[in-house]
Order: sequence, then C-alpha cells, then structure tokens
Amino acid sequence: MEAVSHDFGLRAQCLVFGRVTHDGMKAHWMTAADGEITRFMNALPKLVASRTITCSDWNSMRVTADIVGEIVKLRAAPGKDVFIFGSAELVDSLLKANQIDEMILGVVPARLGAGTPFFKEGGERRKMELLENRALKNGTMILRYGV
Repeated sequence: MEAVSHDFGLRAQCLVFGRVTHDGMKAHWMTAADGEITRFMNALPKLVASRTITCSDWNSMRVTADIVGEIVKLRAAPGKDVFIFGSAELVDSLLKANQIDEMILGVVPARLGAGTPFFKEGGERRKMELLENRALKNGTMILRYGV
C-alpha cells in the first residue's frame, strides 16, 4: 500500500473526500508519524463535499456544498489528477454527473458483515475497462478501471 500511496502523492493535484471520510482521514493523518505519505496527505490541497460543515482545520482544505461544480472546475484546469478517497455517496453523485474517468478499487480479503455498498442502486448501467490489476502481499487486489 505504501507504493500505491506514494504514486497517488506524486500524481495528485487535489484529494477529495466526503464529510465522513474527511473526518476519519483528518483524525488519522494529522496525528500520524512523520513520513513521506503523511507529508503528502497533509500538504496536498484537499476538498471536502459537505452540506453539514463549512470549514476544516486540516491543512490546505476547502469545503464545498457544490462538489460537482468544483470537480468540473478542477478537471478543466491543467495539472495533475484529482483523487477521491472512499466516499461512496460522493462517488455515486460524480459518476451520475459523468465526472469520473477512472476508478481504483482496493478489494480487501475480509468479510465485515455490514457496511455501506460502494455502488448504489439507480443510475445507468456502465461497463468499465480493466486498465491494471495489482496484487499486494497482504492479499488485497488493487484494480484500476476506465469508466
């Protein structure tokens, strides 16, 4: 996972989170031990989609209630990639607005027994093209798809 995270850090112009994911990521990365990935996560510009908060004290963080509009602006500007972490509701809304070009899914070999489904009901049927697959030593599969 460290190599995958390193790659994200080099390729990212912005990290995007839903509010719940933002809360967990912020709590972790603001207190994580210093290292290259911690520095990427804390220094990179970040955007959180939220209708319940208006600001965040995490470094380089902006909050918006109009995530589709903000993503359209980010994608129109030249530069590096925009990465969305977790945030199933956010990804669903951006898929429906045709604002996602690729998805990188991590399939972890564990059954939790509960949780939020990543792909939501509704929306149009979409075929995705497998661009890359990578097996990690812990059994996790990283799957990259063109949408």
